[in-house]
Amino acid sequence: MLSKLHNKDILCVIRGLLYTALGISFLYLLITGQYKSYIAPRYQLFLLLTGITLLLGGIISILWSPNKQYKHNWKSITPIIIPLVLLIVPPILSPNSVQVTGNTAVTDDRNDFDFSQDDIGDVITVNNTAKDPGISKDKKEIVLNSDNYYRTIVTLGSNPEAYVGYKIYMTGYVNRDDNTLKSNEFTLSRMSMACCIADVSPIGLTMHKTDGDSYNNKKWITVEGTVSTRDFHGRKQPYIEINKTKDAQEILGYVYP
Repeated sequence: MLSKLHNKDILCVIRGLLYTALGISFLYLLITGQYKSYIAPRYQLFLLLTGITLLLGGIISILWSPNKQYKHNWKSITPIIIPLVLLIVPPILSPNSVQVTGNTAVTDDRNDFDFSQDDIGDVITVNNTAKDPGISKDKKEIVLNSDNYYRTIVTLGSNPEAYVGYKIYMTGYVNRDDNTLKSNEFTLSRMSMACCIADVSPIGLTMHKTDGDSYNNKKWITVEGTVSTRDFHGRKQPYIEINKTKDAQEILGYVYP
């Protein structure tokens, strides 16, 4: 076998090895769930097919390589090396740098709100079976977690007046990037990914608390609030009056549409 490879063209063999390694990297990211650092979960099947195609294509390229040639265009393998390096170095050599699990791509999202005298267990049970994402109309309560975060905010934003007075629970980080925010206001945000890492952006709800300016930017907190509305460029927007807060650990990963 080695003698046969020795007689094959070195560039074709290296190209085949690189394609094989790229295919293995794709499959590794898929199996470990770390692909969610790069693309949304709904592209899982595409990633699987791409990984298998690259793996088989690389093996076939090695086995069917022509005999030795003396002129090689080594620049032709650059488009394979670049994505291979970008994929391998962060997640495979340092797999604990970003841990993602399940369909939600988070490390710790337990809905551990634990505010005194709040029957949060019942709230979660109701919302697991609620028709509206994250919203219980019977309890007049809204609970956001990684599974329903994006959809619940879209639902709330599409008709905020219908949810005025609802109690809301959510975890996120303090975000003051919005230049329309006023004193003691901030956006409680999570990072969302619609397609891939190129379109990652924050999504959240505008909050108000009497001492809101005391919260450091990027600080992670859990909030219990009450839904109200405010006028924003001629239309109603959800506006959360915070009742209680507590410190929260950062939730790694993204939320998805």
